[in-house]
Amino acid sequence: MSGHQLVILAVKGAGGGTLVVVFALLSQTLSPKRFAGLFSAAPAVALVGLALAVIDKGAHDAHEAAVGMVAGAAGMVAYALVAVPLLRRMRAGYAAVAALSAWFLTAGLVAIPVLIA
Repeated sequence: MSGHQLVILAVKGAGGGTLVVVFALLSQTLSPKRFAGLFSAAPAVALVGLALAVIDKGAHDAHEAAVGMVAGAAGMVAYALVAVPLLRRMRAGYAAVAALSAWFLTAGLVAIPVLIA
């Protein structure tokens, strides 16, 4: 690992950690507490990752990363929407595996057209 890569890794760790703490403090002020998960570590790490992608690699790489994040978020919503009814009909492990197809399909439908264009 080169010195440049170590600096990027250190900045990601420090920046991500700082934003995780900020997001955690923000989530403590929210009511009801079930919304606190929206402000967990993932958004903080994503923001730092995008900022460093722009600085280190340029806008094109940051755009691809952002599309991947949006596609993953859309896939997660589809997963949750499919998993809940499946959990009422089958065991949790089977429902989780079955719902993954909704995640992959939705994420692919969101990301592939944007990345190909």
